[in-house]
Amino acid sequence: MQKETFNKKVLPMFVLSLLIATIGVGVGFFIPPILFIPIVIAEFAILIATFFLRKKSGFPTWLLFLFVFLTGTTTAPIVAWAAFEGGVEIVFQALALTTFVFATLAGYVYFTNKDFRSIGVFLTFALLGFILASIVNIFLKQPLMNLIINVGVLLVFLGFVLYDMSKILRDYPDKYVTDAVLALYLDFLNIFIRILDLLVSSKRRD
Repeated sequence: MQKETFNKKVLPMFVLSLLIATIGVGVGFFIPPILFIPIVIAEFAILIATFFLRKKSGFPTWLLFLFVFLTGTTTAPIVAWAAFEGGVEIVFQALALTTFVFATLAGYVYFTNKDFRSIGVFLTFALLGFILASIVNIFLKQPLMNLIINVGVLLVFLGFVLYDMSKILRDYPDKYVTDAVLALYLDFLNIFIRILDLLVSSKRRD
């Protein structure tokens, strides 16, 4: 993907996606808990659909915005929990830290033209390992293990920012704008959630 396309199309759509997700968070505060499971199922269905649509006509913009809105609604309970445990200011701290770290890593790849595509396989297996560890810890309920998992997953998604930016700038055709936005959005969202959880855990220990 050419940098001109990235600047003029991907970045504005990425920012708009974050705004739509924020609206989704606000709406999520008023959604009955029983509806969250169907919404999560819809999110996974959209993710699966992206792989098929990419090969055919492309991933439509409306479906991207629907996805980020739905993920916003399902993030609302996490935000509400964090605000209750650590105060509303902790949510803004997490958002500011996420924005800074994400922009720093993405900007590093953009301006230096470094290629991090080689770490993709390692990141994928590392993420799968942490997912399995988190499932095991559901039964063990070890706070230290939970902390290690959260830090590990955060580092993995920081790595995914480097990887996805490298892929977007080198492998994505110019028409894959929505696919690029989706990849970056998922990185941003997961980094935000992990940083938020770590900040709340830190405040609890104080």
